Amino acid sequence: MARPGFKKFLRWLIGILACLILLLTVAIIFKNPILRTAMCWKMKSSTGLKANIGKFDLDLGRSELAIADFRIWNSPAFGNSALLDMPEIYFALAPEAAASGKVRFKEVRFNLREVNVVQNTNGVTNLELLQKALATNISKSVHLHLKTMEFGGVDKLVVSLGKVNFTDFGNPANNAQIDLGVKEEVAKNLKSEEELQNWATALLLRLTIQQSLSGRSKQSAPRALENLMKQLK
Repeated sequence: MARPGFKKFLRWLIGILACLILLLTVAIIFKNPILRTAMCWKMKSSTGLKANIGKFDLDLGRSELAIADFRIWNSPAFGNSALLDMPEIYFALAPEAAASGKVRFKEVRFNLREVNVVQNTNGVTNLELLQKALATNISKSVHLHLKTMEFGGVDKLVVSLGKVNFTDFGNPANNAQIDLGVKEEVAKNLKSEEELQNWATALLLRLTIQQSLSGRSKQSAPRALENLMKQLK
């Protein structure tokens, strides 16, 4: 039986990543002259966390955005490790759809190499604080810009998900690592939000079952995950 804690974590993590993707999408739709340093500054001002981008390539003519080696760093209170490590984020918009008020992607590639979840001695996690910061400082303004836009689908979506590391400062016995093991999962012709949601739900279900089965031999990871879930509201 799938563990509810793991399923809840995956949904919650994807929600945070969706906020980041939405912010980057605005850069393409409105063709803002965003530089790599400006993007890092925006992340710092919105989340309070340092961000680094190895490469930021916004091609206005092709409506493409390619980001390489995007990292968000934990604060000193959470160990200064890389909170999120994303080797690749890529969007290619269909400009003809944008002209008619629809956001349709010709291709989206998303590679999440590693996430470091840290819980401090007060039982608060770094992802919990990041989620609150994004909801307060990014989501409202982004949704205001996109409220007149209609989701037009994704022709090709490529997703890779790597490792999730858990560190509990209060109880190191809860420390664990989970390898999601998703390498270039491809979805094509997702024409609506419902189809995208159904695809994501199927992926979540598969990962949940895999983690549940692997948990039979490695109980520390699921147990650590369930302990962390108790702290998330």
